[in-house]
Amino acid sequence: MQLTASQRSFLSRVHFAVVSTITTDGMPHQTVMWYRLDGDQLLLSTPFDSLKHKHLKRDSRISVCVEKGYAYVTLTGKVTMNEEPVSARKDYDILGKRYRSTFNPFVILGFIFRDLSKNIKRKLSGDTSPQKDTNRMQDMFTRERVTLHMQIEKIQSNSLD
Repeated sequence: MQLTASQRSFLSRVHFAVVSTITTDGMPHQTVMWYRLDGDQLLLSTPFDSLKHKHLKRDSRISVCVEKGYAYVTLTGKVTMNEEPVSARKDYDILGKRYRSTFNPFVILGFIFRDLSKNIKRKLSGDTSPQKDTNRMQDMFTRERVTLHMQIEKIQSNSLD
């Protein structure tokens, strides 16, 4: 299925996508993700062994909605996955550069301070047991990735034609 010029232009701008996969019980599982239009496909990235990765290994169908107010594009189709760590990391780095302008330094500092605060409270309470590192930001940037190549089969949009 072909995107119109206005749909392609809209998707080429930096927006966030709401991505739906199908859980084992058939219910949708939605997450907000980065994406990039790559020719006539959508390129996305997810952590290796994440719920999304596991869902898509079982059922490759996916739905993606990108919106800005009442203007939106919803794409449905199937994905093929690239699980090769080096090239998947390169794809993720490209997505990161695309979304760099959306990073809010205060949100990142919030993650850091929340982790520090938890550790300080734990130590002040006398808990000296070893703790698993739960730094979500660090995990997001260092975890192995899987690139999702979405073949677009159906397109719906509003306020773009």
